[in-house]
Amino acid sequence: MIVESESRVNPNSNCLEGKRCPTCGSYGPFEVVVRMRVLLCDSRIGSAQDPATEYDDNAYTTCRSCGRQGRFGDFAE
Repeated sequence: MIVESESRVNPNSNCLEGKRCPTCGSYGPFEVVVRMRVLLCDSRIGSAQDPATEYDDNAYTTCRSCGRQGRFGDFAE
């Protein structure tokens, strides 16, 4: 049994720290639309030039638990 005060402690300590679904209360995972740079060739072979991904609080986000959609910034505790 989970005590109410325990359920309010965000278990995330990395990129989802401080994030929680405003609808169902899930701490993730969330699907986030990110930007990434790749090299595309006519032969359809591509390679990642910079494997880093970029996103901000305006990134389109979906909660995997309940399907809530919105901006990443809307998923703040």
